[in-house]
Amino acid sequence: MAICGQPRYRQHGHRCHPSSPGRGARRIPAGVREVQPMSASAEDMTPRTTEPLGPAEVGPSHEAPARSGADPNRSTPPYPSGYVRGARMVRLEGFEEPFRMAEPERETYHRRFGILFVDDSSARRGGLGTVVRATNALGETCALKTLNTPVRAEHEDDASFAARVDLAHTAFRAEYESHRSLSGFKGFPRLFGFAHIGDAPAIVMEWVEGVTLSVAARMLSVDEAGRVAPLVAARIGRDLADLLTRLDLVGDGFVHRDISPSNILVRTAHLSVTEQAADGAFDLCLIDFGSSVHLDPMGAPGYTMRYATLRRATPDYAPPEMLTGDLPNLVELRKSEKIDVYAAASVIFELACGLPPFELEGRAGESLYRIKMDEPPRPLVAAHHAAFHLGDVLMFEPEVAAVATGVSLDVTDAHDELEFKRALDRVDGQLTEVLAPAFAPGQEARPSAEVLRDALSAFCARYAQNVRRALRGERLIPCRGEVRRREGRSPYAVNRLIGVVGMALSGAALVTMICVTALLLDGVTVLFRLGSLAARGEVPAVLVGLTLAFPAVCALAGRARAGGTRAGFVRGTLALAAGSALVFALVSHVSFLGVIGRSPLFAALFLAVAAAWCPLVLEYATTALPRPFGAPVAGLPHMAAQRSIMGEGSDAHASLPEDTEVPDAAEARE
Repeated sequence: MAICGQPRYRQHGHRCHPSSPGRGARRIPAGVREVQPMSASAEDMTPRTTEPLGPAEVGPSHEAPARSGADPNRSTPPYPSGYVRGARMVRLEGFEEPFRMAEPERETYHRRFGILFVDDSSARRGGLGTVVRATNALGETCALKTLNTPVRAEHEDDASFAARVDLAHTAFRAEYESHRSLSGFKGFPRLFGFAHIGDAPAIVMEWVEGVTLSVAARMLSVDEAGRVAPLVAARIGRDLADLLTRLDLVGDGFVHRDISPSNILVRTAHLSVTEQAADGAFDLCLIDFGSSVHLDPMGAPGYTMRYATLRRATPDYAPPEMLTGDLPNLVELRKSEKIDVYAAASVIFELACGLPPFELEGRAGESLYRIKMDEPPRPLVAAHHAAFHLGDVLMFEPEVAAVATGVSLDVTDAHDELEFKRALDRVDGQLTEVLAPAFAPGQEARPSAEVLRDALSAFCARYAQNVRRALRGERLIPCRGEVRRREGRSPYAVNRLIGVVGMALSGAALVTMICVTALLLDGVTVLFRLGSLAARGEVPAVLVGLTLAFPAVCALAGRARAGGTRAGFVRGTLALAAGSALVFALVSHVSFLGVIGRSPLFAALFLAVAAAWCPLVLEYATTALPRPFGAPVAGLPHMAAQRSIMGEGSDAHASLPEDTEVPDAAEARE
């Protein structure tokens, strides 16, 4: 749940287009409840009330107007709810159920869908068909999708037109078969059957009450550019990636191949979009399977190529292999789950940035395939970085605002706002790191849907904690998973790699030095003199090892849990110096019988202290700095130097000069 109450998201009004009974339309008796219709555009309107397909709901009795000669005490019989005034009646022929059932049940099931009352004002037109809201005689609500019959071109001969019509019918039937494989899985509309309305094929399925993700993004936007808060965008992406992992449960696998905001619905039957955002979880539903394909090795190999003209992906979100027809192994490439991973990452990018990852508008003469193969994605400029006043964005993010309150930061103060913005930039950069591998031109370099889901889940779960750590200058908790391990080109990953390798080498050098020195001095006779006190005996290897390790132990104890911070580095260095001084003082009073001087022991002790100090330096240098070495703020890898964030449409006053020092909150208030 969100901290500090529910966030105040931007509200976007919807327009209602009331329908009136048309010619031949079935009129509903007076008194029957009217369901608010949905406008012709799914972007503008969603139905106000729907009933899921199930037992019919019977409303109360309503009294009809008195007629001449009619009994005034007689009332009309009860009518079921769910009807829409002015609905058009259609008759479904040759109805096919999507699953086997006994003959008596089959007949009853067919009667439920024999006649439907269609609300044409709720039409959603897609690539292959048009979906409308329908109600059966029992008042049960469903969705009816009919094929968009091809329009005959001028001077087109009969054979060519007939071939196009046959191709459309076959592709529509294939969409039904693909949908049938997913019916029953959470996150996909239930399928009720296949039929014909005259000569046009039709699919009967669940009517999903909700809004498309593009509409939800406008409702959840935190600035005028349409950006969604990075944490909210990551949560939507996490739930979308989780939905994609369920496609692997279908036979040998399943690929949607047209993941886009218009094909993702946010269900609102139980919770509104803003309530789901406040809860931190979204009820998503994937629709439109006109481009989907089974990963069936026994399937027809030429199917994808045959229906390529009808089954296309949305260019802004499609990977390169979906934007060309010239690759030799195109059929196999288009059967990979990595297609959906690329598209899902593009959707998440657009939510957080307000723009798709690649600029394709105004480039009609260029190859979209070459653009996505040769050019890097645009920088991901999140809402926090682009905000002129950070408080204008945080008013929609109570969870993040609570972090600032918890560390006594006042975002209305210029110094505190700058410090908090730098911390948020650093944490938001992790979202860039998670998404970057998914944009790899080659499928083999992209993560799986499961890996992407786990990385986004880790980003969401640790967001507030990482913001607090960034404010303290500590190392961020990474988003564990394959996505992070593969991302060697990220400047953040380079810093972590340098730190881990350097500390490992320093630790190995320290252990080696201690072991070698201890073995060489094992059993050596020593004489200890301190004023009038004197002691003589053989020194064991364990005592030599503990003596050399004592400064390193002091450094770890001094650093404690403040690793990677300025305070931890200072405390660890001081503790190391104190421990080293104590050991040097003790060794100066020791004489080795049979060994020439104390130089070898002092040299070993010096090397041990240096090896113990190196991890402190590396840890501080790679984590305590406001930004990694050479890292652009929220930029994707392979960004050209001239393609700065300011050149991509962000506010000029939102940029932070690289040489700007960010004082601590306490120093700023002083």
